[in-house]
Amino acid sequence: MRRTRLGQGRVLTQRLIFVVIALAFVGSGYLIGRYFLASLLQKPTGEPVTGPNKQPAEGKPASVQIQTKPVTFYRVQVGAYSTKENADKAVQEVAQKGVGAAVMAPDPLYKVYCGLAGTKQAAEKLSQTAQAKLAGSVIGKDDKLYVATTVLAARSFTMNGDKALVDKLQGAVAKADNAIASLLSFWDSLYMGTQNQVNLAAMETDITAVRDDLSKTTPPEALKAAHSAALKIVSDLAVAVKNAKEAAGGDSGKAGPAASALVKAVDTYMQELKKLSP
Repeated sequence: MRRTRLGQGRVLTQRLIFVVIALAFVGSGYLIGRYFLASLLQKPTGEPVTGPNKQPAEGKPASVQIQTKPVTFYRVQVGAYSTKENADKAVQEVAQKGVGAAVMAPDPLYKVYCGLAGTKQAAEKLSQTAQAKLAGSVIGKDDKLYVATTVLAARSFTMNGDKALVDKLQGAVAKADNAIASLLSFWDSLYMGTQNQVNLAAMETDITAVRDDLSKTTPPEALKAAHSAALKIVSDLAVAVKNAKEAAGGDSGKAGPAASALVKAVDTYMQELKKLSP
């Protein structure tokens, strides 16, 4: 009987030890699992690291190089005037004959142009069409409209300031460059009667988005001039693209105002870039 009790005691002791060991393993596993799970789910803290391949965070100062593309285009000149008043009067007379026109910045004369083209052949075609409408009224019967070649050299200048804003301004100038080249191509096709390859609807959406974005941005003092210049450029281009899209629809009455809008947009582009990069 005594041996039996001793045996039972040993069995109970062994079972107790087994239970304690099992509980210890379970508890350890729980703590270890909880530790690793917490490590995986814990959100990182602190400032992000900026390495050699990382871009600085928005709001930090940055220096951006603005680079414009060279462009050659042709202007069809109606006349040159000593005063802005006389030039504006000529524009009105031209418009009454169904030809669009606009005054460009003086050099020193105020010159009135009835359109721009990317090729001389297209400009000469425009000149012939406009001359037939203006001869005997705005110009003499034997007078010819002058086709002037204009070469805009590439410009390069540095813009310093808030990274988010200087990036926007750099993008605005780049899109303006592309828009002017595309618009000149569109007018070439219109004057020559060839198929238009320019997606004016997509361009309008793109330029309008840039204009609206800049309109909502309040620049610091150091970037006010650059912001104002970029906003003027894309605003006039947005009008020129919108009008070109309407002219592409086949309405001859839209061609005049659209040509005028292009002259104004390109003049704004030229003058504003001169202010930023004399």
